Amino acid sequence: MEPHYTHNCLSICEFENYSSWPNFTPIKSVNIGGLWRTQYLHDALIKDELCCAAWRAPIPCEILKSLQKFSECHAELIEMAQAVPEIYMKMVKWNSALTFLASTYWTYRSPDDAPSIQDRMIIWNNHSPCDLLQYTQFEPSKSFIKALAKIPAEDSTHFLIRALRDHWKISENRRLLQHLKEIKLENAWLLSCYPPILDPCIHRLAATSPSFDEYSILEIVGNLSNRRELHDLEAWPYRNRIHSWPQLLAAFNKFLRKINCIEETLPSPPVDGVEEDELHILPLQNRTALKCESGEMSNCIEQMDGEIYRREAYAYRLMKPERATVLIRRESDRWSIAEAMIAGNEREVSPKTWVRLRNWLKECQN
Repeated sequence: MEPHYTHNCLSICEFENYSSWPNFTPIKSVNIGGLWRTQYLHDALIKDELCCAAWRAPIPCEILKSLQKFSECHAELIEMAQAVPEIYMKMVKWNSALTFLASTYWTYRSPDDAPSIQDRMIIWNNHSPCDLLQYTQFEPSKSFIKALAKIPAEDSTHFLIRALRDHWKISENRRLLQHLKEIKLENAWLLSCYPPILDPCIHRLAATSPSFDEYSILEIVGNLSNRRELHDLEAWPYRNRIHSWPQLLAAFNKFLRKINCIEETLPSPPVDGVEEDELHILPLQNRTALKCESGEMSNCIEQMDGEIYRREAYAYRLMKPERATVLIRRESDRWSIAEAMIAGNEREVSPKTWVRLRNWLKECQN
């Protein structure tokens, strides 16, 4: 939907209209479970479109920057920032997750009944952080407030805050969380596994680098631990031994070799990719990359992992001059293009693209 700004009101869609600061209020928006339905409000806070920029122009710069970092409940956050700006700014600079909790405190008590702004101001003006936690049925301790402060603004969500509350009740989980510099969704997921993964090093990696190239730490750790359990082995025997993504992938590959499966990391490509103005083509060097390409392009390239592992073929992601998946095969000591198909295998690439691909392969092998 294209947003429209008229008479100090931003209209994004039929059910999302917002008046401007300092009289912000959702107009026509639906209130579900005590919270406003604001699917497109975050876009209005960050998009470069003129109408969005005009609507958010009255919002003080510091407040706007803080709002842009959050991923949900922007209407309630704006309402708090508008009603008690000094309290909001002091709290958000110190503890983003606690600010998020304060702006939606009623959802932890009676989620179907959102209080008026006046009632909220009474809570915001008269409750200390510990009082607020007790009022929302959280542990009212300084240690729990410190744990909340470790959650970045972009990760401050109802799900993670509730998960932190639940894990905090378990002594082993609490000790681990106390020693992390940051707490993210990935940490809550690792602790929710059965059995829970209590490795401090993998938790630090999850907090600092939850993804790496095509990989997500949840996918790799989950895949590895599940495979180990299926072979009646300890789910996670790597405590304090994995400090980086290369070490994690090496452990995964080692176990796959042990159970006679194709490794995650594929052999080096026989022909290097290029990133030029007229040709942009990249090798798919692991099974996760093959899976991503197969899903994105609706083809079966991920089923070629066996031939690629045996060095009989290799797959590439073509970005320019058109989007396609390219498969090359080895014939004697030379490599040739076997397939170059667009999404869904609807057709081959254009003749001009074929010429560029052949020239690329020929030049790289000479």
